[in-house]
Amino acid sequence: MTMATSWSYVNNDEYKPTSRLIHLLVDIVCKGGNLLLNIGPGPDGTLSPVALQRLKELGEWIDVNGDAIYNTRAVAPYKDGEVCYTRMRDGAINAVYLPADSAATLPQTIAVPSFVPTPGSAVSMLGVDEPMTWERSAEGCIIHVPESVRTNPPCRYAWAFRIMPE
Repeated sequence: MTMATSWSYVNNDEYKPTSRLIHLLVDIVCKGGNLLLNIGPGPDGTLSPVALQRLKELGEWIDVNGDAIYNTRAVAPYKDGEVCYTRMRDGAINAVYLPADSAATLPQTIAVPSFVPTPGSAVSMLGVDEPMTWERSAEGCIIHVPESVRTNPPCRYAWAFRIMPE
């Protein structure tokens, strides 16, 4: 897909916001796909400053959450509302929370309907040293996000949690 609106150069083209690009990447990967992102260079071969900014922000997000994207496999049900899933080779599940476009911060709790950590297992958030607390729910589990993480998250736009399923 294109980062802007065209496969080739368009003067003053409108680029997709970084949050949309990250959500597309996660949504595609959780279903077993790969994202090929096109950026049409200008007539002189250079990239738009907006495209370069989007790439920088994508890179910053990948620096924190790349383990939930690279070397992962799709795992059913792939997506539950705002949570997408990928599976690690060791069986760990990554639950990537994709907030609505209007939400810029992490909520206090995140519902993970399809997976429950084994009793005594730690749930972690990529980019955060502090362990997350969780509780079993009727459909899966609920992850509690500490205030310290909500006020100072490791990245923007989407957040990945690693859990061990039953």
